Amino acid sequence: MQSLIFKVFTRKYSLSLQADALLLLQETIEQNGLTPRDAAKWLELLADTWTKREEGRPLVEAAALRELVAAVATGSFGSNGDAAAAGAEGGSDLFAVISAFDVPALWYDPSKKTFASPFERGDILPGAEAKAALFRQRYDLVKQRIMRNENFMPVSFSDHEKDRFYTLSTVDSLQGREGERFLLFGMLAQLEEGRLSLEDRAGSIELDLSALAGRAAAPGGLFTEGCFVLVDGMVEDGVFRVDEIGLPPPERRDRTRAAFPTFNFFGGTPSLRTDAQLRAAEVGNDGGIVFLSDVWLDRPETMDALQTLFEGFSHAAPPI
Repeated sequence: MQSLIFKVFTRKYSLSLQADALLLLQETIEQNGLTPRDAAKWLELLADTWTKREEGRPLVEAAALRELVAAVATGSFGSNGDAAAAGAEGGSDLFAVISAFDVPALWYDPSKKTFASPFERGDILPGAEAKAALFRQRYDLVKQRIMRNENFMPVSFSDHEKDRFYTLSTVDSLQGREGERFLLFGMLAQLEEGRLSLEDRAGSIELDLSALAGRAAAPGGLFTEGCFVLVDGMVEDGVFRVDEIGLPPPERRDRTRAAFPTFNFFGGTPSLRTDAQLRAAEVGNDGGIVFLSDVWLDRPETMDALQTLFEGFSHAAPPI
């Protein structure tokens, strides 16, 4: 049973167990007669709840763990193995309003490959250097997501069989290598009037997009100054001739959470419910949430429109 506990707490959630905390888990599993399958689900719930409640504190102490064990009932994991039945009753932890000033200011540190809080809170009127720092941070943030994509992971680190993977190059690596094909990632910018360039942390290079103009099918996506893109092509006469351009691949929420399981990106008090419990609450609730903007309550026509809106919702509430 120790190997199962270490597999869940240490290997999956990167948590360290004190000796008495490990003994507490073993005794609880044995006293309740949990099968290995049910024990694994119960341990998953414990580790996930600890990560949310303790905000990433890696050392699991017996005293705090004993309170958590008492709150998370082992009886909820019977023969049917339904994890969605576990957790607190009620729905007070399902919805929260978080002020923009209370959202954690987490910046990605590429050297440590993790997030950090460089300052206590944001400033409405920061200094001029904040603008450059903003784009550098956005570059690092999007690039780390790209490097977790299956198409950019080496074969030895990928979960899927494949013959090749894409490699990103930087602008400074293009010098003296004309005629070779490269894939670059950076920000679109006009460093000179009417000339589009690609910027990354290593430098910038002018882009030639003429090869894309004559195609019947336009590249998918909306490309504007200041957006980050992937471009494929080669260098000719100091200009990067673009053959393909695209936006960085998106990433599913569960993959981001798997990569950074201990971070609370939105702030507030995180729900102690598991994903299975949250999905069950969503499916079993037929209510809805409506956001309205520019609601001028001092105008009579606004009140009339709200009355019409509320009457419509009284007959059929919009789904979540």
